[in-house]
Amino acid sequence: MNRLRHFIGNFRSTEQYIEQLRKGSNDAALHALYFLQERGILQDGTLCDSDLTKAKLAKATLATAKLKGVNLSHATLDRAYLYDADLQQAVLAKARFIEANLRQVKLTHADMTACDLSNANLARADLSHTTLKSAILKACNLWNAVLIGANLEGALMQGANVTDVVCDETTTLPDGTFWKPETDWMPFTGE
Repeated sequence: MNRLRHFIGNFRSTEQYIEQLRKGSNDAALHALYFLQERGILQDGTLCDSDLTKAKLAKATLATAKLKGVNLSHATLDRAYLYDADLQQAVLAKARFIEANLRQVKLTHADMTACDLSNANLARADLSHTTLKSAILKACNLWNAVLIGANLEGALMQGANVTDVVCDETTTLPDGTFWKPETDWMPFTGE
């Protein structure tokens, strides 16, 4: 039965699978993602600037995917694996990335307003000039993340690991002030 499904799946168009990513259940979206990966669509840039608003992609594997400018606002990507993915200029407002692995992801100039990144791994992620206003970063791993020019105003960061984060004087802290070399993160992280 699985072989038959796989055989039939090869006859669906890329556009049909992208539509399934947009509107399908989580299982249907993961199924579509499998076929898109098989066709090399995740790495060739086809999904750049796509509208995947409200997509259900919990536990999706999107490592090294080229998703520049994609709209994943209100999407669910809990426990997704996005290692080294390119999400530059993406719209991720109000998306959920609970326990997601975003290690080394490129998120420059992305809109992550009110994102839930609780317990997410953002080690070595490039968040330069990213809007993280009102984001939930509780227990998030930001080790060695680049936050130059990032806006963290109103972000909740209790328990977040901010060891060796890279900031500059244009980085806006959760209290609305700008980062300085002597900035103490403890009032924000509680650690």
